[in-house]
Amino acid sequence: MRLKLMLLVAMTVGLCVAENQTRQITVERPNVIVIMADDLGYNDLGFQGSPHIKTPHLDALAASGVIFTDAHAAAAVCSPSRAGFVTGRYQQRFGHEANIPPLGKGIDTSERTIGQAFQSLHYKTAIFGKWHLGNDESRYPTELGFDEFWGLREGSRSYWYEPDKSDKPGNFHAIEHNGKQVPFEGYLSDCLADRAIEFVKLSGKNPFFIFLSFTAPHTPLHAKPEDLKAADNNPYVALIQNMDMNIGRLLNTLQAQDLRENTMVWFLSDNGGIADQASNLPLNGKKGLKFEGGQRVPFILSWPARLHAGQRYDALTSSMDIYATSYAAAGGQPFTDKPLDGVDLIPFVTGARSGAPHAQLYWRRLGCAAMRDGRWKLIRIPGSLAALYDVEKDLGEKNNLAQSMPERAGKMLAALKNWETQMVDPLWSEGKYWTDWTAKTHAAMFESKTGTSEKTEK
Repeated sequence: MRLKLMLLVAMTVGLCVAENQTRQITVERPNVIVIMADDLGYNDLGFQGSPHIKTPHLDALAASGVIFTDAHAAAAVCSPSRAGFVTGRYQQRFGHEANIPPLGKGIDTSERTIGQAFQSLHYKTAIFGKWHLGNDESRYPTELGFDEFWGLREGSRSYWYEPDKSDKPGNFHAIEHNGKQVPFEGYLSDCLADRAIEFVKLSGKNPFFIFLSFTAPHTPLHAKPEDLKAADNNPYVALIQNMDMNIGRLLNTLQAQDLRENTMVWFLSDNGGIADQASNLPLNGKKGLKFEGGQRVPFILSWPARLHAGQRYDALTSSMDIYATSYAAAGGQPFTDKPLDGVDLIPFVTGARSGAPHAQLYWRRLGCAAMRDGRWKLIRIPGSLAALYDVEKDLGEKNNLAQSMPERAGKMLAALKNWETQMVDPLWSEGKYWTDWTAKTHAAMFESKTGTSEKTEK
């Protein structure tokens, strides 16, 4: 009888220990929120140096964590950029190289999205806002790792409900909730934040992953009257300041729910700015171009439970790193079948690992390609000599060194070609006009000391 009692006590203690360990693991696993702006200028935030755009909530978020100063989107246009982020892999590996996928094309459904990765760890997952990774049903967010979707399948749209245009039945720009078109009241950016806040409140103690994918400040430049007044009637500025206010609402909700400390909050843009009012200074170029202004973006990670506030990290980083970093923080194990190109940034930020997360990064879109090799930047276009820049000394990419440093340029061209052997051909194109315009614009800028071409890409 005594032996049975001892065994019962031991089993009870063991179960309690196991239960406590499970609770501890649950508590330690961070929630993750990725906030993505759309076509945001590099300089168009307070902490990035804007003298006239007021972003107090993003400034505070940046101050509470790490600012990555040499961070890059996976592409200089929306859809391939998001494909790289959501898979953590170069989107050229699965042919998602061009923008605006036609019906039946888009993200490769055999890829493992960040949503699917977090679902495998028993997180609740959601996307609120812009998807833009394919319009057909097999590529719908709820088919690819997101428990909840409230947003639009494709591109940009009005910031107001438009039953006869954006929200016309069957329009892929219409707002949908888990497969069904829905009306909405009010201003779209406010509504997206409302849905994210509601999701947080309903999560309880269950860990969650949220992709808050704003359409702001992408055109059309629609702003609320009160936001316009606060922005001196500049609608682009109003869009950004409204987005900042909504991010503040979300952060306040996390604080009120006692979730802020152990929530990883990322912020970035999907690519560089392009609106007439946007500023990518001190960078050269804009959305759609391989210069730094096309794909170098504001990039923040705040995780108070793990990372010290007030940090700046200057080594080369990518939006693909969000997947690898967040998944590892949640306890995920590395993939062997389709390894991530992104890197876990935490050991680098904390000093546990030395060196840079990436020695090189690569970009390609329909013939125009680029790479970074540390301080060196190479841009290659069809039928033309490549351009070479030292972005450490020449961040504005004005001084083309390709002719004066042919060995360096040749070495990087060879590395770029080697990277391309691991990729596949693009599965769709954007038409001859934009392909030719992109190549001609780059060629003209190679010879220019002043920078951006006047014509813009949509």
